[in-house]
Amino acid sequence: MNLIDVRKHNSDFLISYTKQLLRWAEEEFGEKIFMTSAFGINGIVLLDIIKEEISSVPVYFLNTGFHFKETLEVKEHYKKAGYNVMEISTEVDQENLREKYGHDLCCQVNKVEPMKRILQDKKGVLWITALSRDQSSNRGKVPILQLLGNGTYKYNPLIAWTTDDVWHYIKSHKLYYNKLYDKGFKSIGCQPCTTPMLSGEQNRSGRWRGTSKTECGLHTKI
Repeated sequence: MNLIDVRKHNSDFLISYTKQLLRWAEEEFGEKIFMTSAFGINGIVLLDIIKEEISSVPVYFLNTGFHFKETLEVKEHYKKAGYNVMEISTEVDQENLREKYGHDLCCQVNKVEPMKRILQDKKGVLWITALSRDQSSNRGKVPILQLLGNGTYKYNPLIAWTTDDVWHYIKSHKLYYNKLYDKGFKSIGCQPCTTPMLSGEQNRSGRWRGTSKTECGLHTKI
């Protein structure tokens, strides 16, 4: 008997399972589906799988005005590739916002409040994210499907994927990704609040370094 390529089979099983989750989403919600993405590694994997299972999904990109140029390049790449990318930004004057009021208010104004605007008319709609439990301890118990207070359903079809699973998919499918990942970054947010990883640190340790902050609020305050 030939040796079985265990890694390949496990990867194939995981992709098949995620595709089944997405097929269920389309059967249950039809066109009432949207996705958010900052075009990190999880996001581009999910975009690639979604395109095979769901005909057209709006992808909201929260443009904070502080993204790395590399992040914007990835966003433009997928926009030009035909993905329905819709940019949303704050309605508040951003001049010296972070310096004046700190990280928490900056995230609130640039991410949480714009996301609330997106959700305000989304009762009964499915919001797909690229969250995975492997990203941080805070996300370790996140379920696949959640019902938010405003009546929007939140869906996390990559929740069981590990970082290794994500990279295996990216490499095997030759996806275009943010080159900051090749320079020591493991989780990429806004430029003023994101640093490369140090040896032995968890995936999101490079975010808001030197503070107790671990989440921007998109997945904790909504």
